[in-house]
Amino acid sequence: MSHYRMLLKSALLASCLALAAAGAQARIKVIVATDSWAQLMYLDSRKVPKGELADFVNRMNDVQDKFHFELIIYPRLRLDRVFIDKEADVYPLRTTAWTRPELGLLPTKTIFTSGDIYFARRANRFGGHKVFDDLTVPTVAGVRGYHYQLFNNNPDETYIKKNFKAYLVDSNESVIRFVLADHADIGIVPEVIMAKYLNDPKVRQQVIVAGRYDSQVELSNLVRKDGPISVEEMNAIVDLLIASGDVKRLKAKLSIQPKRSPKK
Repeated sequence: MSHYRMLLKSALLASCLALAAAGAQARIKVIVATDSWAQLMYLDSRKVPKGELADFVNRMNDVQDKFHFELIIYPRLRLDRVFIDKEADVYPLRTTAWTRPELGLLPTKTIFTSGDIYFARRANRFGGHKVFDDLTVPTVAGVRGYHYQLFNNNPDETYIKKNFKAYLVDSNESVIRFVLADHADIGIVPEVIMAKYLNDPKVRQQVIVAGRYDSQVELSNLVRKDGPISVEEMNAIVDLLIASGDVKRLKAKLSIQPKRSPKK
């Protein structure tokens, strides 16, 4: 009888595992595509997405069991193509103000509000915060392909270089390194990325930040309109992330400030 019970338990365990596997396979696959964001979203040495934003995206798998979100990090200049070609379904923590209409992306409810800030070396040639007095005079570094209010929200590199004293580089990390090396007077980066750098006392001693934003936007998950998940379904997942405290914890990790209008 003991042997029979052992066999029965083994059979039941195998059935449970099979059901669990079937349940996992039944999840609808959703490709989440984004680019790297300094220490917030990056590929580790094994090419696995890591960082606070990667953790937040992965939490979308934990709070529900209908969808399976697979996170892939692409080079910034390739991202538009993967959405146009319908190889990706969700662009996390972005705004339609930064994306082209032909991508067919629709915003969910706001997850948090943030913005791009101006920063400079404390020991700059203009004398401290005077570097921010007239932004048409200093040289400015930004990321190629990004939309900046200073450049009239026009990401075209030819237009920017023709009309502004600008250097365009490949990433926000490069912008910070470029300015700290004194190759440009001012840099524009997301405040959430600068907040992580300012946690380093050595960087904090070298950097000053302007008292105004380049722009401030509401960030949400952008959903491809003809993809496997709808805006309504993604909104329900955002609600679960709010209820679980994940959004609150993310905002604390990113040093997100209360929403306020950009200073003029």
